[in-house]
Amino acid sequence: MRERSKQVLGELVAALADNERSMVQNIPLVVDDTPGEVNAYAACSGGNAAMAITDGLLEIQAQMAQCRANDEIFGTNKLDGYIQLIVKHQKPKQPIVRPAAGFYDPAQQVDGRKVKRQHEIFDEELAFVLGHELAHHYRGHTGCVYNSPLPITPQDLNRVLSGAVPIFNQPNEIESDTQGTYNLLNAGARRQGYHWTENGAMLTLYFFESLKTMSPAESILFAFELSHP
Repeated sequence: MRERSKQVLGELVAALADNERSMVQNIPLVVDDTPGEVNAYAACSGGNAAMAITDGLLEIQAQMAQCRANDEIFGTNKLDGYIQLIVKHQKPKQPIVRPAAGFYDPAQQVDGRKVKRQHEIFDEELAFVLGHELAHHYRGHTGCVYNSPLPITPQDLNRVLSGAVPIFNQPNEIESDTQGTYNLLNAGARRQGYHWTENGAMLTLYFFESLKTMSPAESILFAFELSHP
């Protein structure tokens, strides 16, 4: 999943206009392995631009992709079942809860149609999230442009974020959503075979909106919901 996120980011960058691509083509993607952290963010550390996605968000997106593929191919209702599992059992700062054995039908797990669709959906989810964060950089929201490609670690990003109070800058978030979606669709149109759509974006938004509907805000504290109003 970590490697796939970097490949998807590369496709997004390649699809940007020349001036935008020149601003972000060397920005590193850091994977944050903090247990239970569910987030993605763009940051500026010591004048160097960076992007990060957490293992927790990758895990949730992978499970959502698998559930949606099952539901599409076999007419099941795995997606809502997975969301209910998260609502019932997920605790803050704990590893992401995984479905128990038997949640998925073993025969359906190895069905080639399901596996292919699962990967398509996962890529679309990644493209939406990473396209959004990438847009924060080339639209000038982070203050880091034309970064020098120095190594940046999750600890560097944590130092930047720990001193900041989340501010719901709605215009910037809307602009990043819009530009990121254009970016993923443009990148999708360039692809051989399956072309990315907006469905990964809608699936991601459905997940977090469902959490708000099914559970009191204080019971599941995902950073993604706090930093992406």
